[in-house]
Amino acid sequence: MPGGGRSVVAVTGASGFIASHIVQQLLAKGYAVRGTVRDSADEAKTAHLKSLPGADGLLTLFSANLVGEPGRFDECVSGCEAVFHTATPVGLGNSANGKTDIYEAAMASTQELLSAVTKAGTVKTFVLTSSMSACAPQPEPAVKTEEHWSDAEAQEAKGNWYGCAKTRQEKLVEETLSGSGVRYVAILPTGVFGPMLQPTVNGTMGWMASMTKGPQDGKARNDSMSFIDVRDCAAMHIAGLEKGDASGRYMCIRGTPTDRKTDSGAIIYASTHWNDIYALVKELYPAMPDFAPCDGAPIVPTSFDLTKSNGLLHADSMRDVPAIFKDSLDALKAIGAV
Repeated sequence: MPGGGRSVVAVTGASGFIASHIVQQLLAKGYAVRGTVRDSADEAKTAHLKSLPGADGLLTLFSANLVGEPGRFDECVSGCEAVFHTATPVGLGNSANGKTDIYEAAMASTQELLSAVTKAGTVKTFVLTSSMSACAPQPEPAVKTEEHWSDAEAQEAKGNWYGCAKTRQEKLVEETLSGSGVRYVAILPTGVFGPMLQPTVNGTMGWMASMTKGPQDGKARNDSMSFIDVRDCAAMHIAGLEKGDASGRYMCIRGTPTDRKTDSGAIIYASTHWNDIYALVKELYPAMPDFAPCDGAPIVPTSFDLTKSNGLLHADSMRDVPAIFKDSLDALKAIGAV
């Protein structure tokens, strides 16, 4: 599907952190975008979308809550050639109302959207924003690939409703669209950071802001974390649409290349140890309190075989971790959040 035409695509949760960047990039490519938001008349929540270059004439917003009446996505999806499903409730995964507010809302809205896709009969590609929380088997494998799945039952038992929702969302979409003629792509972002288009600080960027205060007990955890810039995350979603042979799951991780290789000869990428994370934050934000490294020998950071995802958007073409942190902190400084 060429980006320079007037192909019509839908983006759910269009005002969100990742979704707003998807909308921005789609508009820049000339797509006609239909976005769902909670209230299309709420200027405070939609102004950042309406002010995007190309929005005038190419962007149409629809009101559609994640919980509501059946058929709430029908008007938006009707006539669309592709759907980006980015909207999922986010909150404390083990909150008292997590099952209702996160899990059940996510599953019901996904089912409603799939019904709208079936009714429309025009959708050729469905791109789901999943999460690496759906690719987190226990115990952790030596090297993660897209073949690894989380245990949804174990997530449910722990009250990890967000992870459970993402795992079962993927399964639901895959099973529903199998044999339907609609090509399905799932993008699995890790921790997403970077410049914000929306007016309020989102969850992960709030976490970034908290890092400037150093670790809670003054000592880094003996663990690791992986990152992706929100602009590269959005670009990977759009690559999932535009590359006609793309299908199935794709991990969405920048990672740092190591000197290790898989049995097939592919370079193994790694996440970043918290010793190095806080050292980087301290370098970029000198006001961060001093911290102590973790106790004992640092663990080997989580490792990834990005062979499949590199075929969609190569990690080496993405912003690296220092660039992600610099741009994120600059964005937070610009609005006085740190």
